[in-house]
This record gives sequence, structure tokens and C-alpha cells, in this order.
Amino acid sequence: MLTINQGTARSERILQLMNEGRSEEALAEAELWIKSNPHNAEAYGMLAQIYLKSDNLDQALYWSDQSLRYDAENTTAWFVRVIVLYAQGEEREFFKAVKEAQRFDPYEGHYYFLKFNFCRKNGRLQEAREELNKALYMSPEKLLYKAADSYLQANCGDYEASRVSEKGALLREPADGETFLYLAWAARIRGEHQKALEYLEKAIGIEPGNAHLRTEYTNCLRKCNWLYRLLLLPCYMQKVKVWQFALLGVAAWFVYKPLIVVLAILYAASHGIGTILVRVKVLRWKKQRETNKRSSSRLL
Repeated sequence: MLTINQGTARSERILQLMNEGRSEEALAEAELWIKSNPHNAEAYGMLAQIYLKSDNLDQALYWSDQSLRYDAENTTAWFVRVIVLYAQGEEREFFKAVKEAQRFDPYEGHYYFLKFNFCRKNGRLQEAREELNKALYMSPEKLLYKAADSYLQANCGDYEASRVSEKGALLREPADGETFLYLAWAARIRGEHQKALEYLEKAIGIEPGNAHLRTEYTNCLRKCNWLYRLLLLPCYMQKVKVWQFALLGVAAWFVYKPLIVVLAILYAASHGIGTILVRVKVLRWKKQRETNKRSSSRLL
């Protein structure tokens, strides 16, 4: 049986492996912990957290449930469960879970932030404001919450307050793309499209594989430059459903047969041009910046 101190040390070891991106080792460590103590709720909770970090939501939810079987108040398991239900968009189950989670961990600011997001998405801005205020009260140092506040202020038309919150979010360099995403949204609402692009470039630099960020970036490009608006025209074909495309093809056949080839090219381009532009404009830019930094450090 593990003592409390041994359990704490093991948790910290697993967290360290996760933060270093060594997920396989973290998984092996958690499984070894469970094997040595099959009734330890924290071990199952840590396993759930590993799967959550790997975006395996089904496994994360399963192992959080296993943790709660042995300890109904395990805060790690509740945190994972809430995050998974939020990611899955299960609003009713999410609010039910977060209410229970806050019974055991009422000072976790991220719960309020997630509730803010659900309210925001559903247009309940007054409730969103209240939840975000609570998140900021619990964790005033959290850059993500300040960036979200900048976005919410801009969305409510208070641009000056939005810029004040923006400065607070940039007191130090954010470590995640989501913070820059909220800042980009706020800048875009204020009509500062070039600044929004710069924030999105930074977000993609942090999370180059994030498809949502790439979509946001291409949408922003459309509003900033006529050349990019022209280049991104094929992307509108993504909104065309298969049956609509088939009808267009039939119409093109009767009107002017070579139009079918044009339609096919546009449809194919719509699935790749956004990614290509991001790779050329953002990731190459990031690589060049890193090269310049290395050159500067050598000169020093």
C-alpha cells in the first residue's frame, strides 16, 4: 500500500513526464502504480489525465469514472470528467458534472472559465460575464482569463476596457495558443485585423497542428488583404454539400462542359489552400524568426 507521501511523489513524477511530452513513459508509470495498488483513486485519476492530454477523450472519461468508483471526491478525476464533457459539447451533463466538481474544489478557476465559454457560445453574455469575473477572482494571474475578458469587453462594445485587458494578458508571453486566439478575436471585433493576424500567427507558432487555429487564420486573411481574399475564394467550395456539387456539375454539363473541370479544381483546392497558406506565411515565418534568433545569439 502506498503512503500519502509516496503517492504524491508518484503523481509529481507522472505530471513531470506529461509536461515533458513523454506520454508513453507517463502512461507506463501510471499503469505500474495501478498494478501495485488497484484501489488507489489518484492513480486512476492520473491515468485519465494522461489520456486527456493525448486527446483520447473516451479513455479519459472511462478512467475518471474508475477513479470516482474508489473516491467520489477525487478532484483530479472530476477535473478530467468536466473537461471531457465540455470538449464533447454535452451541455447538460457538463453543468451537472461541474456543479458536483465545485462541491469538492470550489476554488478552481477553470470551472468558471468553462461555464463562461458555454454561456458565451449560447449568447448568454450576462451569465458569461458573471462566470468570467469569478474565474478572474479565483486566478487573477491567469493570462487566458484576461484575454477572454478582452474579447468579452470588445464583444460588448467597450473597446477601451478591451485594450486594458489585452495589455494585462500580454504582461508576459502566453504559453498556449488559446490565449492568443481570444486576443485575436478581440482585435478583430475592434477592427484591428492586422493585429488579429499577428496574434493568430503566434497561436499557430505555439500549436502548428491545430486545425481550428488555421481556419481562424484563413478567415482573418480574407478580411485583411484583397490578394488573400482572391486566393481563398476556393475555400467557399467547402461549404457546398455533395448533392449541391452534383447539381452544379449537371448544370455545368449542359451550359459549358469545361466548367466541370473548373468546379473540380476549385473543390480540390478548397481542402488544401488554407493549410498551404498557413504553412507558407506562418510556419516559414516562425522558422525564419528562430533562425534569426540563433544568428543573433551567435553574434553575441
